[in-house]
Amino acid sequence: MTPSNTPVAPPRGIYHGWIVLAALFASGFFVYGGGLYCFTLLVEPLTVEFHWTRQATGGLVSAFWLSAPLLLFGGFAIKRFGVTRLLLAGIIVEALCVTLVATVSTFWPMYALRVVMGFGKVMWAVSIPVTISYWFSRRFGFALGVAWAGWHVGGMALAPVTAWIIETEGWRTACVSLGVALIALALGPVVWAQRIRSPAALGLGLDGDPLPAADAAPAAAASKAPVTAAGSLRTLLSSPVYWLVAVATLCFYTTYGGLFAHTAAIVEESGHSRATAGLVLSALGGCAAIGGLITGWILDRSPLLRVAVLVNGLLLAGALALMSANGTSSIGVLVIYAVCFGFTVGGSDIFFVAMLRRRFPDIGVDFVYSTWYCIQLMTLTTAPFAAGWVYDQTGDYKQTLALLAGCAAVATVLSIIAARAPGSHRR
Repeated sequence: MTPSNTPVAPPRGIYHGWIVLAALFASGFFVYGGGLYCFTLLVEPLTVEFHWTRQATGGLVSAFWLSAPLLLFGGFAIKRFGVTRLLLAGIIVEALCVTLVATVSTFWPMYALRVVMGFGKVMWAVSIPVTISYWFSRRFGFALGVAWAGWHVGGMALAPVTAWIIETEGWRTACVSLGVALIALALGPVVWAQRIRSPAALGLGLDGDPLPAADAAPAAAASKAPVTAAGSLRTLLSSPVYWLVAVATLCFYTTYGGLFAHTAAIVEESGHSRATAGLVLSALGGCAAIGGLITGWILDRSPLLRVAVLVNGLLLAGALALMSANGTSSIGVLVIYAVCFGFTVGGSDIFFVAMLRRRFPDIGVDFVYSTWYCIQLMTLTTAPFAAGWVYDQTGDYKQTLALLAGCAAVATVLSIIAARAPGSHRR
């Protein structure tokens, strides 16, 4: 008989956690790449076909985020329904809604479907970190980065394809195609990968390590122990540094949301084809995937101030590049925009969350992240509306882009000040 403290020999072949990670990458490829990146390509054709204002069509993009504050209740939903059910339900809801968008021709039903699409995205997104935690410990950060990279790689790959479908078959066919892809290529891999719920079912520990039988239960319990902190929400909200970060977030994501929602329309208004707009979004997605990985790597090795300058400076550079490209046929400026803005799209969330954790190490991550995330999401919801409203008042994107560049400049200054603040906040 094998002694109880002898590690169980792992099975041959690839660790199933990597298969789970590949399935999450694939689901993000279509849920976020199709649900957000590709949907921005509909702004122009919907404006032309239905004569809606640019404010309204930009709002269709931002409606995707309206349900995101429900992430705050994700823990309760996971306990009630289970992580696998939420993953699958989120994909199904988004697939059904994007398909139904092709059947409507009035604004408010389309807007409602877009909101429900966002609800599906919330159910799916809240399950990803939990699912990864079932399989990875030492490699958790890397695994999470890989899963999130799928979102932007999806935008890189799907945007040109979607642009081509819209150009040749129309936007309704593009919506149906995305719905079919979600069911066939996102749902299927998750169902197959989730047939095994944890490495314990394979006689393994986290990361595929051998599992000592006697230590399995204590190790599992310890790995799931909650991380607590002495600080309170009141402490956080009473800090001037927190509100400095909050205002920087507001300015930063106003530029982020406004640029992202209107990129395709700005490129097309400058005289480029829809295919070119799709390629710009594709390049943006690829740079975002790389930017997230590089930002995380730099944060582990460099002072926070350098990362603040990098992430915010690239946002400002991207806004200025798109402002220069507006009304011209310069491909080179569009490339600069895609590289600069794409990098900051991938790295911005990582930077802000890391800055808050370093500024407030004594306050629980639940307080810090949830309050900041609500500010971010409210900004991303309203920014496309605001950018579209300015366009509707002026008739072009020049003033819109100037205002967005100004917001980026303010965000850069505030982020640098916040990054230079004391390393912790204690009361």
